[in-house]
Amino acid sequence: MNRSAHFFDPALERLYTEQLTNSSNTAELRHLFYQLNQSGQTHNIMPRAYGFIQHQLKQTEKIYAAEIIQDYTLDQPALLQVAPISPLAQQHWTQDNVHSWVKQTTAVLLTQACWLQNISPAAASQTLISRQLISLYLQLTRKTQQGVSLPQAYQAMLLTQGIKIPSLHSHSFSQQPELMPDVLNFATLQLALSRFPRVLLAEILGFTLAYCQMPTLIETCFPKHLTSELFFQQHQSLLQQQISPLLQCITAYLDLFPQHIQALWRRIQNGFWLYQLQMQRSKTQFSNTLNSSLPSQHAVAKLLQQKAVAAIGHHHKIQLQGKPLDLWFSGLPENTQEFLHALIQSKYVDRQNPANSHILKLFAFKGPMFGVLNKSEQQSLLNWLQDGLNMSASCIVENVAAATTVQSSKHKQVLKNYAKFSNRELYYYLVNVDLFPDILATAKAKVSKLLRTCALFNPLPFKHYSHQQFDAYIGNIYQQEIITYKPLQGAPKISKAAYIWGFEQIAPLILIDGCWIQNSLALKNINPEICEILFSIYADEIGCGQLQQNHPFIFQQLLDNLAIHLPPVHSREFSQHPGFLKSAFDLPVYMLSLSSFSVEFLPELLGLNMAIELSGLGKSYMRLVDDWNYWGIDPSIASIHISIDNYASGHTYLAKKAIQIYMDELMQTTGNHILLDKHWRRIYSGYASLRFVGGRFKFGLPIWYFIHKFKRRHGLVGSRS
Repeated sequence: MNRSAHFFDPALERLYTEQLTNSSNTAELRHLFYQLNQSGQTHNIMPRAYGFIQHQLKQTEKIYAAEIIQDYTLDQPALLQVAPISPLAQQHWTQDNVHSWVKQTTAVLLTQACWLQNISPAAASQTLISRQLISLYLQLTRKTQQGVSLPQAYQAMLLTQGIKIPSLHSHSFSQQPELMPDVLNFATLQLALSRFPRVLLAEILGFTLAYCQMPTLIETCFPKHLTSELFFQQHQSLLQQQISPLLQCITAYLDLFPQHIQALWRRIQNGFWLYQLQMQRSKTQFSNTLNSSLPSQHAVAKLLQQKAVAAIGHHHKIQLQGKPLDLWFSGLPENTQEFLHALIQSKYVDRQNPANSHILKLFAFKGPMFGVLNKSEQQSLLNWLQDGLNMSASCIVENVAAATTVQSSKHKQVLKNYAKFSNRELYYYLVNVDLFPDILATAKAKVSKLLRTCALFNPLPFKHYSHQQFDAYIGNIYQQEIITYKPLQGAPKISKAAYIWGFEQIAPLILIDGCWIQNSLALKNINPEICEILFSIYADEIGCGQLQQNHPFIFQQLLDNLAIHLPPVHSREFSQHPGFLKSAFDLPVYMLSLSSFSVEFLPELLGLNMAIELSGLGKSYMRLVDDWNYWGIDPSIASIHISIDNYASGHTYLAKKAIQIYMDELMQTTGNHILLDKHWRRIYSGYASLRFVGGRFKFGLPIWYFIHKFKRRHGLVGSRS
C-alpha cells in the first residue's frame, strides 16, 4: 500500500520518528505533566513525550510478555480482558483514606479519554476509524438527560466531598507535594498519548479498550464505597456501552492493513496492558504508602495537633513553603497531610541523614524549643522522618521523558526551511502537522503577518465595542444578504463547466471543512464555555461521527459524481496536483495555521469563525443552490450550510454568542474599556481576514477559468497556475 493511501497508515510512525534527533533531552515528570496540560501548541515537548511513552511501553512489554496472544484471528480482540485488581485492605476503608485517594486520583480521572480528543482532524474525518473513535469520545463527554457530562459529574462529586484542588493546568497543581509519582505518571501518560493520534493509534486502541473495561481507581481501591455518587453511576454504564463499537473499530483497523496485522495486533495488546499496568502501579503505591507510613505518620500528626494550641502565636515569622508556620498550625487537623509533606521537603530536614536534621536539633539541649518534646516524642519525629524519606526515595520519578530516542541516521532529515515554502508546499505539512510539528513556528509567523496586514487594510466598522453595536452590525449584514436574494430567472450566468472547474479549485478548502476550529479543545482549561461552543460547531462540521452528515464527505461525493478524481487530501500528491491554482491554497493554509494556535489567536479565531458561519447564509449560497439545481448538480454541500449555519440557533448564532462571552469575560476580569477595544480590533481583523486572505483566489478564479478554457480549446498544456 502506498504510504499516503490511508490517513492512519502505520508506516507513518516511521515518518514521524525520522524527525527525531539522537539527543537525550530529559524532563522531570511534574514539569512534563504541566507542559502537556497547557492549552495551545507546545510542540517542543513532543520528542520528550514520545520518549516517555516508549519507555512505558517497553516496561509493559516485559512485564506482560506472557499475556500476549501471538497470532491474530478475528475473534481475538474480544478475548482481551483486564485482570482484576484486589481492593485495599478493609482497615484502610476509612473516610480519611477515601477522601485522600479521591484527591490523589483527580489528575487521572480528569485526563481520561483525552487521548481521543485529537483523533479526528478535518482531513481524516471521513475515515471509518476517525468516525468511530470521535463518536466514542463524544459519547464519553456528552451531557446526559440531566444536562451533566461525565467530567462535570466528577467535578460535582469533588465538591460534595469537600475536595478543593488547583486547576489541572496550573503550575500549583503539578507541584502539590502529596501527588504520588505513579498516579502522576498515569495522568501524564494519558496526556502524552493525545499528542500522537496517528503514530500511536494501535496502542491508543488497546489503551481505550482496557479503560472501557475497568472501574475507576477509586472503585478499584474502595469498591462500592461511593456508589451513591452520580459520577460512578454513570461511569461504568457509559463505558460498557462503548466496548462493542470499540471492538468493531479495532477489527476494522486491522483489516485495513493485512500486511501489518500481526505487528499491529501486538501493539494493540501492549497498549491494553499499558493501561492495566498504570492501574496496578497506582493502587500498589497508595497501598504501600498507607502500610509503610501510617504508624509514624499518625504519631507525628497527633503530636502536631497536641502542640498546636501552644505553638500558635510564636511562629508567625517562620515560613514553610511561603506560608507562616502559625497558619499551618491553625489549619490543623484538616491540612495535616499537606503540613507533613511541607515539613519533610523543607530546609529543616537532612534528606541524606535524617538523624542530623535541623528540626531535631531545635528540640535538643540548647535548642530554641528544648523541652517542648520529650525523648519519646523526639524519637517519634525521627521515625517519621526516616519512614517518610525512605518512601520518597522509593518513589523517585525516573527521568525518562526522552530516555528512549529513535535513531535513524540513515533516514534522518535535514531541518526544513519552511519559511521559503509556497502555500502549496506548506499545505501538505500543515494537514499532517502531527507528523511535522517543527512547521508550527513558520505557521505562527505566517498568521501574525497576515493579520497585521489585514488590520491595516480593514478599518473597524465601529471603534468602541458593545453588544448592541455588534448585534446590529451582524444583523444588518444578514438582513442585506436575505433581502438582496432574487430567485433564479432563466439560465444561470455561470456555466456548468465553470462550476465543475471551480469545484476542483475549492477542494483543498472544502475537503478539510471545519479545520479552523479542529483544535478548539485546546481552550477547555482557559475558556471552557467558548471551547464547548466551538467544539460543538466542529463536531457538526465533521458529522458527529455520522458519515452522511460529514461536510468533507458530502463534498467528496459531489466530486465523485462529477468524475473529479483527486489523491487523498493528506497526501503529498494532493498538494502537487497540477490542476490546482496556487491561490487555491491561500485560505486553507491560513486556516490550518491559525487552528494550531487557538489560544494565542483566540480573538482572531472567533472573528474568522463568525465570518465563515455568516457567509453560509443569504444570497450567495441560496443562488448557488438555484444554479446547481438548474445544472443538475447536487446542491447538498450548500444546502447543509444554509440549514446548519442558521441565524436563529445555528452556527451563526453560536459564533456570535462565543464573541459576546469572550468580551463579557474580558470586561469582568479587567474592567478596562481600552483593552476591550483592542480585543475588538483583533476580533474584527479575524473577521475581515476571510475575504482578505481569500481575495487573490476569489478575484483570480474567473480569470484563470477563461485561461483554462482557452488552453483546453486549443489543446495547450500549461504549467501550474
